[in-house]
Amino acid sequence: MLKQKSYILYFLRLSFLYAITLSSCISSKKVIYFNDLTDSTVMAKIRVAATDFENIIQKNDQLSIIFAGSNVNDLTIFNGATNTIQAGATSASPATGYLVEADGNIKFPLIGKIKAEGLTRIQLENLLTDLLKDYTKNPVVNVRFLNYSFSVLGEVASPGKFQMITERTTILDAISAAKDLTTLGRRENVLVVREEQGKRSVGRLNLLSKDIFNSPFFYLKTNDVIYVEPVNSKFISRNGSLQYLSIAAVGLSLILTLINLRK
Repeated sequence: MLKQKSYILYFLRLSFLYAITLSSCISSKKVIYFNDLTDSTVMAKIRVAATDFENIIQKNDQLSIIFAGSNVNDLTIFNGATNTIQAGATSASPATGYLVEADGNIKFPLIGKIKAEGLTRIQLENLLTDLLKDYTKNPVVNVRFLNYSFSVLGEVASPGKFQMITERTTILDAISAAKDLTTLGRRENVLVVREEQGKRSVGRLNLLSKDIFNSPFFYLKTNDVIYVEPVNSKFISRNGSLQYLSIAAVGLSLILTLINLRK
């Protein structure tokens, strides 16, 4: 009888260890980012995406516009209306600079209204540089976004609104700013909500796949909202129906053990 009980307990331990091992092996594939990525898979496409990406100026944007030229005194009236963002500033910092009005224009001293909506930062720089040739020699214009930010909500360690330091901020930068997803976050279905020129679009990103690098939502744009959905249950881990099987196996082993110990 004692020997039979020892066999049953040994079987119970093996079943439990097998269930835990099976669960860990499957769930790791559901947690590791880009688990189908090889060194040479997408490097060419990543370079193209980085080259082609540009942000478009929209209504209500705050722009830092710095004017320079051979005679600084000629440009005092322009630079008096703007300011640059300080390093390390957060989204709570006051935004100063030139406002893109509701009609898409920016009001400048002397120059008047300039249509900025729909232009890229570089296009606006070139346009203003040409216009300044009537006011100073060798004009140089530098344009930067002041209200360039994104929000991260849902199953992340530190949700909130974050300031973009560079225009080429990616979904990975956003996740890093929010201190990564929690264990309950759905890595295969991250939602990005974007609004451009009055139109709203929605994208879904799979952080487990290399295809994320080809998505138009890989690079973030100003005011993007990232939402990380939770998994369906906090009790069940991220490995689907096989997790139920492993739990059932352990439960069945316990029941059988109790039955045999009573005999």
